[in-house]
Amino acid sequence: MAVTIHDLAKIAGLNASTISRALRGDERVKPATRKRIQELARQHGYSPNLPARQLARGKTGNLWFCFGSADSDIERQTAVRLNELFHRLGFDLLLVLHNNSPERFRQQLKKLYQQAADAAILIPPNDTNSCESLTELVNSLPVPHLFLDRYWEGVECPVVTTDNAAAARHLVDRCVEWGAGQFWLDFRSDNPVVRTRARAAEERLAELGLPWAPFEERRQLPASAGPPAVVGNAARQEFTEFPEGPLFGAFFDFWENRTPGLYRKVIICRQNFARISEISAEMLRRLIVGETPAPAFIEIPPENYLEF
Repeated sequence: MAVTIHDLAKIAGLNASTISRALRGDERVKPATRKRIQELARQHGYSPNLPARQLARGKTGNLWFCFGSADSDIERQTAVRLNELFHRLGFDLLLVLHNNSPERFRQQLKKLYQQAADAAILIPPNDTNSCESLTELVNSLPVPHLFLDRYWEGVECPVVTTDNAAAARHLVDRCVEWGAGQFWLDFRSDNPVVRTRARAAEERLAELGLPWAPFEERRQLPASAGPPAVVGNAARQEFTEFPEGPLFGAFFDFWENRTPGLYRKVIICRQNFARISEISAEMLRRLIVGETPAPAFIEIPPENYLEF
C-alpha cells in the first residue's frame, strides 16, 4: 500500500501540512526538519500524488501540440521535434489531432478554454476560411498559445511561419533564369499562407512583365510567350495535353506528380520546420513564465532549395 503524507506525519510526529511543505522544499520549514522528513520519505518509499499536486496548483503539467494528421510528414516531424524541445525544458507534450476538421478544431479549442492544458501550439486546419468563426474563441483562450505555420487574419496570438513571400519570389526568379517566359500559378488552397505565396508570385511577375494565368486557365496564354513554368504549393497537377518544349516547375516542400518526365527542371522550397519548431517552443516558454512578450509575427527563411 502506498505511503501517504498523513502516514509520514504520524511517523514524524508532525502535521501533514508541515510534511507537505518540507517535501516541496519550503523555507518556512527548518532545514534540519526538511532533511529529516525527506529522508523519512525516501526510507518509506513515498512518491507524490502528481494529479493531486497539479489540481492544487490549478495546472495540468501538460502542453498541447494540436495539428491535423499524423499522416503528414511535416506535421509528424514537427511533433517529434517539439516533443524533444519541451522535454528538455521539463514539460510534457500531448499530441492532439483535429483531422483538418474545423468542427473538431473548435471542440479542441473549447477544451483549451476549459484549461485542459497549460499552454498550446496550434496548426489550424487547411481551410482556415472555415475557422474564421472561431476567432473570438481563440482570442479569449485563458492559456498561452500560438499558431505554427498556418493562421488566419484576426487572431491575436503570436504566429511563427515561413517567409512565404520571399520564397515565392525566389521560385519565380529561378524559373526565369532557366528560360521560362510564361507562368501557370497553382495556389488553390485558400488560407493566408497560400494567399501570401500567390500574391508575391503575381507581384514579381508584374515587375518582370511576364504573363501568367491560373493553372486551370493555362490555355489562355499564347505559346509564343515562351516556355512555361508551373509555380504552386505542390506538384500534383495532371495534364491532359502536354506542353511542347521545356516545362519548369517550382513548388513548396515536395514534388508529387504522375508525369515526372514532363518537367525539364524543378526547384523545391523546403520550409525550415526544425527552426520554426525551435522558435515556437521558446516563444511558448516565454509566454508560460511571463517573460518579455513574444513578437506577434515571425517569418523564418526557408531551410534550402532543392533542384532536380
